[in-house]
Amino acid sequence: MIGSVYDRLADALSVRGGTLPVLKCKEFFALLEELFAPEEAELATKMPIGPVTAEALAGEVVGSDTEKVRNILEAMADKGIVFTIERSGVRVYTLMQIIPGMFEMQFMKGEVSERARNLARLFDEYFAVAGEMMKRQVKPAPGGGAGFPFARVITIEQEIPTDVEVHPYDKVSTYIDDAEHIAVSVCYCRHHGELLNDPCDKPKDVCMTFGPQAEYVAERGFGRLISKEEAKQVLDRSEQAGLIHCSSNTGGYVSFICNCCQCHCGIIRSIKSGIIPMGAVSSFMVMVDEDECSGCGLCVDRCQMEALSLNGDSVVRKAERCIGCGLCISVCPTGALKLELRKGALVPPQNQRELRLSLMSAMQQIKQ
Repeated sequence: MIGSVYDRLADALSVRGGTLPVLKCKEFFALLEELFAPEEAELATKMPIGPVTAEALAGEVVGSDTEKVRNILEAMADKGIVFTIERSGVRVYTLMQIIPGMFEMQFMKGEVSERARNLARLFDEYFAVAGEMMKRQVKPAPGGGAGFPFARVITIEQEIPTDVEVHPYDKVSTYIDDAEHIAVSVCYCRHHGELLNDPCDKPKDVCMTFGPQAEYVAERGFGRLISKEEAKQVLDRSEQAGLIHCSSNTGGYVSFICNCCQCHCGIIRSIKSGIIPMGAVSSFMVMVDEDECSGCGLCVDRCQMEALSLNGDSVVRKAERCIGCGLCISVCPTGALKLELRKGALVPPQNQRELRLSLMSAMQQIKQ
């Protein structure tokens, strides 16, 4: 009986898309059983893809009243497997995807416990199985592979030349200035690594959520609300630490800005490998003025993508590896590095609905 519940839950998660395929294997079912109690799993299979009220969902569950359904949904929201928000006095609930969604929420509190360690291990075991499957089915391509990225790199804004016309979606300050709510949390990727005894020396309290996502994060204790000024300070600290800004791959607004390292963060590691990239490159690319380059090598050490190397006394760029983050420019003492617009830069989906449809379509193509 329990097995069939989790089998149906896997089907329900599969149609929601995301960047991680749902594989019906022992590693995935072990993960689901840790995330969902049987009663929660049963209710999750009845949830539509979009938001739903407790009252409406209770009508789909035989023998359940609204209060019982609401209590289960609230417990799932507290666990970070269901997203919830209240608008105009009506609270709605949405079952999250595995990634982006449930994985991030499990580690955003920075919790250190036996359950947290067990979840970190279970996710890691499933990542290994899913990764091997994708390597077999997807042929890597320079600059990116199959699939559709749910995230994108955002360039350090102050490194963009003042004479370049910048789209609003390329300016991180625009998202901060326009946000009604901003929350900061622990970096889930680095905390996940720490729970697996693979720590990182980069700062952890630098991942931000925006808008309704920030409200949910603060309400349920996954992070805390911060001011716009503090949000900009988070970006400054991240840049100083050599972290790459990554946001949700939407143009009209963003739901998160993470500050990523290639040693732990799935977004950057996926771009670097080219297999099912979780992140898209920015609208910019670095250019090298060989006459101005002193050959100091600071930019080479700074680049997480291995896009720069020294050839004698000058830096050489590998264009196919440059993601346009701008970190290298911030340490260049001679002004030899500059950003220019990337030819054929992609326009991100406007909103979450467009992004979700793109993710679902791409995942179906991978399965075929």
